[in-house]
Amino acid sequence: MINLFKKGFIYLTLMVLVLVSVNVESALATEVVDYEEGVTNLNNTPENSAVVGDVLKSPEIGWKRYDDNHKKLIYEKGKWVRYTTNAAPADYKKGSMGAKKNVTAKLEFWFLGSKINIITNREPTYTKNALVKIDGIDQGNLMSNGTAQAQTLAFKKEGLAFGIHKVEVLITNTPSNVNTYNLRIDAIDIDSDGSLVDEGFIENSITLDKNNLELLEGDSEKLTATVIPDGTNVIWTSSDESIATVDLDGNVTAIKEGIITVTAQLANTNLTANCIVTVKKQGSLETESITLDRNALELLEGSKDKLTATVSPDTAKVIWTSSDDSIATVDQDGNVTAIREGTAIITAKIENTEIAASSTVIVKKPINETSSAILSITLVNGITKEYDVTNTVLNNYLNWFESAQGTSTFKFIKTISPYKKVTEYIVHDKIASFEVREY
Repeated sequence: MINLFKKGFIYLTLMVLVLVSVNVESALATEVVDYEEGVTNLNNTPENSAVVGDVLKSPEIGWKRYDDNHKKLIYEKGKWVRYTTNAAPADYKKGSMGAKKNVTAKLEFWFLGSKINIITNREPTYTKNALVKIDGIDQGNLMSNGTAQAQTLAFKKEGLAFGIHKVEVLITNTPSNVNTYNLRIDAIDIDSDGSLVDEGFIENSITLDKNNLELLEGDSEKLTATVIPDGTNVIWTSSDESIATVDLDGNVTAIKEGIITVTAQLANTNLTANCIVTVKKQGSLETESITLDRNALELLEGSKDKLTATVSPDTAKVIWTSSDDSIATVDQDGNVTAIREGTAIITAKIENTEIAASSTVIVKKPINETSSAILSITLVNGITKEYDVTNTVLNNYLNWFESAQGTSTFKFIKTISPYKKVTEYIVHDKIASFEVREY
């Protein structure tokens, strides 16, 4: 009997272990990574260097790649067919999605991010009329027609506002000499912190109508939270209820003199928005206060902008500081300089008080150092000068134009045969207008 009991116990233990093992394997099986993360740049360069026309066999640093057959890529039914090959040079993951010949065809998808690459197979017989649209705006055609080449970077777009974007690829014309396909889509690259999403996907967010609030003891004022998705519950808290309280609707009541932070949190997330509340005693002869003209500022690396503080009394001295000088600096006149990509908080504080206002500065890398634009400058005498410039030169010009005056000059370097180099100088007060045409 004892032996039978022991055998039964051992059998039961083994069954439990098997079930636990199955459950662990099932849990692990759901954690599928359906993209490739970039770990090197093309040709091992320090920064991203891939441009349209390059062979890009894997995503660069700061990018992730989705294969052409990902479920969130929506191909028009009956007009695309899966192509697979083991031949070299092979497509990404040895397959691509081909648009059939003699038909118009559409691919559409949505992604969360700020930049996108489209990788295709290139052939001399493929269509030149594969129009790319982002959020309904024409971005030009895929560069997938030309000398045979697999895993070709056929389209690149950077500098979009980080958020949800709709992408469409519309094939409108078939070449007369096309053999089997109009086009073969091979892969999609987007931001490493982005993702392909379903249509209608909403990115959660929360903002307040005020970042700073000043009250006298006993007074009340309401803070309003704007949330996405609309109707999501907001949780309100005060950092010190002995100074000021906040109810479930965002009504703030001042209790006693002091400074606290009211926080609005989007329910079931870590997303928050803050308001600094300053409580003053009743009967104060003059209430000190400070506000900034902007709560947020977005700059490209190397560019500048100015924040303006409004203070009461207007004789109060303002002390400016940055939370991270390696990202953005600020001088004592409120001039902000973007240093490198990242986020910093610029704070303006009334000297010898705790009364302050802040602005969030987001620094981004230039859109693309290798992309170009035509800068067309019309002078006051009616003459128009045009320059083919990189984004670095364009950003430098825009910064100079905003800050310079009088006879300050900006130089452009041009190549004009037979000279090695021609330098032209534009005088600031001779400029009537200018136009930027990116391409």
